[in-house]
Amino acid sequence: PGALATLLGVLSVVDANVLDVSHVRTDPRLGLAEAEVELHLETKGPEHCAEVGRALREAGYTVID
Repeated sequence: PGALATLLGVLSVVDANVLDVSHVRTDPRLGLAEAEVELHLETKGPEHCAEVGRALREAGYTVID
């Protein structure tokens, strides 16, 4: 509990606008404590997009562009 809130908190700090969130917990490739989350974000341009990616990676998330 609270993992999605933590993820969204990271995005809030870097001022990314969340347009859509989708998550999957039942994919057989995932471990029992894992979830795949797909985010559609609005950023302020390429530099901001890179900043968002860095923040997520530094927080321990895997980012797939």
